[in-house]
Amino acid sequence: MGTYCPDCGQDVNPPDSVLGVLSVFFRELVDIEGGLWPSMWALTARPGVALSRYLGGARQDLMHPGRYLLASIVVAFGTDRAFTWIGMRTPYDERVSGSVTETESSEVDPGPADEVQSLVTWAAERVLESQVFLSVGYLLLTGFLSLTIWRLFRSYFQRGAQAVAFSALVVGHTVFLSTVAELFYFPIDYLRAGPSSGLPANALVVITAVYVTFVATRTFGGGWKSSAKGLLAIGWAGLEQVLVQGIVIGGYFAWIIYARLGDELPAEGAFKISGDTMAMAVPILPAVAILLIPFALHAGLEFYYRHR
Repeated sequence: MGTYCPDCGQDVNPPDSVLGVLSVFFRELVDIEGGLWPSMWALTARPGVALSRYLGGARQDLMHPGRYLLASIVVAFGTDRAFTWIGMRTPYDERVSGSVTETESSEVDPGPADEVQSLVTWAAERVLESQVFLSVGYLLLTGFLSLTIWRLFRSYFQRGAQAVAFSALVVGHTVFLSTVAELFYFPIDYLRAGPSSGLPANALVVITAVYVTFVATRTFGGGWKSSAKGLLAIGWAGLEQVLVQGIVIGGYFAWIIYARLGDELPAEGAFKISGDTMAMAVPILPAVAILLIPFALHAGLEFYYRHR
């Protein structure tokens, strides 16, 4: 198909120069499967019609859900890096330096609480700023949303894979919408107050909640009932996403506090702190256990509906 061999899937005329490689990169980014822009337009102007047709078997209006989600994550990450590079987004190292004490510039040994806070901030910034965290976070949201959408709108799906595809397209488009919002937010906020860390979390929540609720109503009908179900679906999925991230990060923090407090951290951070490591790390574990309660509730409800 096109310039690709139908048997092996390889490009018949692979790029043999730097310019060729770059041209293929931008072509694939702009026109993935010939459907990125049409998919973005369909999910913006008429999401209900496009998704209803997709669930009914008409796939020509939308590109592959996995590629659409991937494209949105790449664009979002690239946008953040671009704004950081031009100076509108607060650089990573500047945000860290304002909340962590470096051994080279500190002559006073801070208290244990300050030491733990600095260490946690140091680790959190490196986790939250990584592309892996961004990708895994949206994959988690897609997975949890597919579970809740599948349960709340079961009659509209023939297979679980359809719920996953639906969720990937919806989550991917919310990422694009959030990126567009950042394109307006960063310049305006920069002119008003200088560099900022990014779009406020509340704005991201509102964009996601409003779009998913709107899509649920347009796709499944039912008026306010579908709106309420859509809001519940994205709300619960978002809660579980945050909880999983909290559990993983909390466990990582407990480990790093217990294992590294009192020792010199890697050269990347070069911090040196001391204190009662066990007394500081152990209280994190009960908090992690509490975060598991909503998952137990979800699993119990799922078990009930499957076996009633």
